[in-house]
Amino acid sequence: MSYSVFITDFLRRVQLPRLSAGEPLPDKELIQKTTAAKEHEISRATGSQASCARGLLLLAAGDLDQAHRTVQEISTPDAAYIHGVIHRIDDDFNNARYWFRRAGMHPAGTEMYRRAAVFSPMVERHSTWDSIQVTDMVEASRTFGVTDELRAILTIEFEELLRSVW
Repeated sequence: MSYSVFITDFLRRVQLPRLSAGEPLPDKELIQKTTAAKEHEISRATGSQASCARGLLLLAAGDLDQAHRTVQEISTPDAAYIHGVIHRIDDDFNNARYWFRRAGMHPAGTEMYRRAAVFSPMVERHSTWDSIQVTDMVEASRTFGVTDELRAILTIEFEELLRSVW
């Protein structure tokens, strides 16, 4: 997929996946650039979809508060899903599950599943993408550590969400 210069530069610089509010450390320069970017630099879409793209980028760069403010008032499946990811990263797992239920099956879920099931036994056990299962995996990682499998799953999730809101 061909992204804008801004998104391409962002993806070269951001450390993925975002595992928690502090891991990787927030990138203040990327946060500032994302905040200042014009809507057309962030997304091909306008309005709420462009706001969702900005919220997703802010989340990846490490500004969970601003990402949350950006998507919390939007009533779309994209915003609800990103809202769930924000709460998952912030260790508010029950709230994350609530937002994933509100989002329903995200349009990018088919591609998330297809890509992740290739190497992930946890994902492959289900017949579709299951954001609640991924949330359970993140919650378990707080006790047992983050696996390469989980890192890959979260990276795929981010990539496909970005494709869907771009």
